[in-house]
Amino acid sequence: MGTLFDLAKYRKAKSFVHFDRAELMRLMNTYSRQVASGAWRDYAIDHLDGMAMFSIFRSAHETPLFAVIKLGPEHKNAGQFLALHSGERIKQSSDINNVLEAIEKRARKVIPLFKTHS
Repeated sequence: MGTLFDLAKYRKAKSFVHFDRAELMRLMNTYSRQVASGAWRDYAIDHLDGMAMFSIFRSAHETPLFAVIKLGPEHKNAGQFLALHSGERIKQSSDINNVLEAIEKRARKVIPLFKTHS
């Protein structure tokens, strides 16, 4: 027979980290500019233990090209944002704008999947 868990205690023990409305708007503005240029094509939002992650993909069948992670209170750097490029840390800041600027600088160097003809 299985083990019983008191879900109320379990839910209180876990902190739910999420992007607030202003952070999501900033993430989506950056994402939509890159989609319009043809560089990015998909994204995902994940809520992991003690962190929230916004992953950016060139296509739906790849590993994330970029990711923005918001760290929760369990982490030493609570409230910080991390920028990752292909799994490598490129920026850490308490301001999401600094992290997104670092991603946009790297994104300019990435060649789009297709070129549009004018």
